Amino acid sequence: MMSGSPALADSGEFSEKDQAQLVSLARQYLQDRADRLTTDDAVSTAALTSVRFDVSLDAELAADRAAIDARRTLLRKVNGGHDRAEVAVLGVVFQTRGRSVDVAFTEHTKLHFARVLPGAPTFEEYGLDRRLTFTSNSEGWQLTGDVVELGPGELAPDTDPAAAPTVGKTAVPTRQIAATSRPADDRTRQGGAVKPGLAGDAVSAAYNYTAMLNYANRYWGPNDSDYNQAYRTYGGVGGDCTNFLSQIVGAGGWTTVGSWPGDSRSDNSKWFYGDFTWTTSYTWAAAENWYWFGAHEAKRTSYLDNVWKMLTTDVLQVDFDRDDNISHSLFVTGRAGSGEYATELYMTYHSNNTHNRPLSSFIASAPDAWYYSHRT
Repeated sequence: MMSGSPALADSGEFSEKDQAQLVSLARQYLQDRADRLTTDDAVSTAALTSVRFDVSLDAELAADRAAIDARRTLLRKVNGGHDRAEVAVLGVVFQTRGRSVDVAFTEHTKLHFARVLPGAPTFEEYGLDRRLTFTSNSEGWQLTGDVVELGPGELAPDTDPAAAPTVGKTAVPTRQIAATSRPADDRTRQGGAVKPGLAGDAVSAAYNYTAMLNYANRYWGPNDSDYNQAYRTYGGVGGDCTNFLSQIVGAGGWTTVGSWPGDSRSDNSKWFYGDFTWTTSYTWAAAENWYWFGAHEAKRTSYLDNVWKMLTTDVLQVDFDRDDNISHSLFVTGRAGSGEYATELYMTYHSNNTHNRPLSSFIASAPDAWYYSHRT
């Protein structure tokens, strides 16, 4: 087991050496979790981590270990999973409490794909706010707490797999749901797998799709401080996913419709951003309202009957609990396959900050959700 030397003497002094040691322990703990998801060597060990932890965490870490093992098996079945991980600890802040120290930071993890498809990303990555607590005793530091800082509606990554939302099949959908499985005949006819304006032909494109793609890749994260500071964030009030999506399509040429105070922010035919939340339309930052503006009122998107027909710079929306109220918005930043149906799609979104997550992984983690695909 890994441990540090005795620290936090009776004087309560917390030195730079202590800080460096705790950052090292935090990184090792996260690397152990990621290795559990990505490598077979880690699976042979009974403990989730080599970092020494308090007995009070036994049940929690055992449950995490089982969940990660199950997610690893699932991902390898649907897309090959991952074969290695890189972990970084960003923006560390320490807070001492007696002989304990809270270490708050953003985890930036890259999960490299075991099967890399031609022309596709080689890894997915995410940023996740986390707070670890370490306590000093005669044997050194030991982990005594692990809190993942996820707000309402935010999605945990595969290294912290959560159970799929419970679905109460009571609502009747008011729109057609997109299929999530490819046709049995696996049609691969060529069907315009790259949009005009994404391949350099901006003249024939409705919007500048290259600008959309560049914006999504530039401002996805991993830190919230990596967001475009010209816009506020909606973390903690339903998530920032649709606010981010509106910025992306705005960068590609979507023009605003209406403004405050002349127009009601609850009018789904309007789409505008203001200096405050109460001067910004619901369609800007709420997934359900964005759907009605884009697909019906402004007709800036068109319906796709199968999620695998999406192209790079298309949009996917999800209703996790099937209550006919859309929960989440994602943007396609990569596509593998040149046929009508993609071999794989790579999704980028906020809440939680995620870049190039395979759609097959996303669907496998939420198989009962309702999905809605938009051609932008």
